[in-house]
Amino acid sequence: QRPKKTPREVLDELLIAKEQDGVSAVYTKDLRGRVGRFADAFPSQSISLITTADIEGFLRGLKDKSGKSLSARSRNNYRQLIGTLFHFAEARGHLPRGLVDIESVAIAKEEQGDIEIFRPQELERLLGIASSKVPELVPFLAIGAFAGLRHAELSRLDWAEVRFEDGFIEVKASKAKTASRRLVPIPENLKLWLAPFKKVEGDVTPYHNMAKQIMWLTELVDEAWRGEKEPGKFEWKRNAMRHSYISYRVAQIQNVAQVALEAGNSPRMVFSNYRELVRPTDAEKWFSITPASVEAAKAARAAAEKPENVVQLREQAAA
Repeated sequence: QRPKKTPREVLDELLIAKEQDGVSAVYTKDLRGRVGRFADAFPSQSISLITTADIEGFLRGLKDKSGKSLSARSRNNYRQLIGTLFHFAEARGHLPRGLVDIESVAIAKEEQGDIEIFRPQELERLLGIASSKVPELVPFLAIGAFAGLRHAELSRLDWAEVRFEDGFIEVKASKAKTASRRLVPIPENLKLWLAPFKKVEGDVTPYHNMAKQIMWLTELVDEAWRGEKEPGKFEWKRNAMRHSYISYRVAQIQNVAQVALEAGNSPRMVFSNYRELVRPTDAEKWFSITPASVEAAKAARAAAEKPENVVQLREQAAA
């Protein structure tokens, strides 16, 4: 005698309940998008008639806009949120408990690549080119490198939440991936990077499509480095700003629990993935990168590119 509820109707109830619970707007948007796609696949079917096999078939058939199968991580994200829908439906009495076993739905195998970080000299070049070519990107890069905010959190960050006087950046629950508020300390070198851009309020990140801006900046840095007397190569590494911050911060203060709190991660995750990636001396170099040190490094590289006799003549003329 249970009322027949479609997945869409249950999703509508779930969204209202989550909003009343105060979950972040980011989470509800993700829920609406992913579970909404699932609901569209079963527009008129009662949720009590959907089987575990139906869910698994939906997940395996997911494609992106270009027609390619979704990554394992994306597929597992869908699986997790669909599970939330069915657990909610059970709690509301829309289907008997245990009728659908989400835990038995196959989990896609995610490739676990090595944690990639930037070396201090790579960050120096990145910030140096950004400062001269695209200065509006400097706050995004500096906060990512020296405070470890996620790209999505940076794109939602407002200058009013960068509290210079208090010495921390507030990541509000509504803007955090974990839907919990946290305070991230502003190190001294980050204050120097942000000082010329400081505003009372307004978006810290000026572009909606940061991926494109990062791609262009990467090309500029790589081109400049390849043209040096001792050429090098620069590549953007996925999530490397955040990975770098966590790695160097752990090496700096030797306190996994505190770093986990600052980064919005679990201590277990930080301990297993970031401990001993870098040495304390590397961390000292990382958090000593300032606008002045970047300019000094740039000037030293420029001097090294010039013929020795020209440098000596100029030094003599200056004397």
